[in-house]
This record gives sequence, structure tokens and C-alpha cells, in this order.
Amino acid sequence: MSISRAGVMLAMALALALPAVHAHTYVATVTLGGKEQPEGKCIRPWWKNENYPQMDLDAQDMLCRTENMDPSATDICPVAAGSTVQILWTESGKGSRAIDPEHPGPCFVYMSPMEANGKGNVWFKIAEEGYDPKAKRWCTRRMYDEGGIFEVTIPADLKPGNYIMRPELISLHEADRVYGDDKSAGAQYYPNCIQLKVTGSGTVVPPGVAIPGIYKKNDPGIHFNLWDDDPNKYPFPGPPVYKSGSAKGTGGDPPKSGCTKRKARKRQPVARRQEM
Repeated sequence: MSISRAGVMLAMALALALPAVHAHTYVATVTLGGKEQPEGKCIRPWWKNENYPQMDLDAQDMLCRTENMDPSATDICPVAAGSTVQILWTESGKGSRAIDPEHPGPCFVYMSPMEANGKGNVWFKIAEEGYDPKAKRWCTRRMYDEGGIFEVTIPADLKPGNYIMRPELISLHEADRVYGDDKSAGAQYYPNCIQLKVTGSGTVVPPGVAIPGIYKKNDPGIHFNLWDDDPNKYPFPGPPVYKSGSAKGTGGDPPKSGCTKRKARKRQPVARRQEM
């Protein structure tokens, strides 16, 4: 699907005209071992306006968009190293669309040992997906088409223990401008955090980076013009993807996606939540 500036501007105008309708996204559920958890379980509590983006790269809310960073705020859910985790992104609750289709951009998944609670150089990347030249769509659009699902595999050699998984979407529809230089625009960040107890016999905890601080406002993958820049050459921001079996996280070229191919999931219409 092609994206036009006029289409994006129209979508933004409609969103402003209908303030009661959510237009962004958040992680609603996680599926572990083939079992979908209840909405919100294993996920650190959302913001009051759970689907609103984070804009400031230097803010602590770049971590999780949460009202409570205490690990006791939600369950720690077991998952086996080497298994697939299915993450459901949603605009306003299960059954709604994943995100406004005029919010194109990449998807990422990071992890860190829970004992650090997100602080320090502890975050390592395990998946990224950008623009698919064959389908001519960004990761966010693929998820929109497939019912909001992103699937990622836990590294098979990851050391057992408690971890935070941080899935993140970045919307680039206003990334031709830089937030800070222009307070009304810039890339939009949608991180959430999932608490996992990883089991297995692995021995590796990959080296990490700090969040906030992982991205800079002028990084080419952050300050990106959808209309002038070539999406086929999109430069992923952040560190390389850690590949299982690569102790330093640099074992060859990282995959463009941590996803598993799956059939599209049909969206069911539901009543949308209203702003409080």
C-alpha cells in the first residue's frame, strides 16, 4: 500500500475531529506456550491513556510507558528459551485494529534481566522488522493486516531467569521533523514491558545498551522522511539483533524480522473505549 502525505494529513485531521476515538496502540495480551494470557496479565501497568505515544527520547517513559515500574505490579509469566512469544498490539482493547494504518514504521523487541529493572546498559535487541519491499508495507501495516500480532522467538541460549521483554513500535508519519525542534511532530514511540521467567539450560546474557539513550533525535532511522527517503534502505536504529549462538550479539547480519510467518487473524468489531 502506498502512503501519501495527503492521506496522512487527512487521517490526522479526522483524529482531531473525533477526539473520543483512540488512534494509537499498546500491548494488550501476550501468548506463551500457545496459551493467550488474560488482557494485561504479565504486562506492566499501562499509562492512564494506554495507547498514547512517548515523544521525548530522554524521558524515563521510553522504558515501558507504565504507571508502575515495580516488578510486583504484575505477574511474572514462565516461558521456555527457544519458544515463540506472541504479542497482541491493539488500539483500544482486544478485537480492535492494531494501529492507525497511516502510522507506518518499524517494530522491535528488546529484553533485559529483571534484576536491573531497566536501569543501565542492560537492554539487548532480539527482533526488528522494517519495510517489506515485496509486500510494499511497513511492519506496523503488516500487523494491521494480520490482526495486531507480532511473534518473536526467545533466544535458545538465553540464561534462565527473570527478564523484562520490551516490544516497541515506532511510527514515522511525522518523523521528517525532529521532536524538540518541533514540539508538535517527530517520531512516535510505543514501548510496553512484559515480565517473563525464562526457563532452559542456556548460559548467555547478551551485552546491552541503556534506555533512554538508545536512540538520538538525528539518527537516520529516527529522523526519517517517508516521502523523500527510500524505505528499502531504512537504517534500523539501536544495536544489532542478538542471534542465538552469538555470544557478543554480532554473529553476522541480523535478520530483518524476528517474526514467524502466520495466517492473518481476522479482526472482530468491538465498541471502542472513550476518553476519560
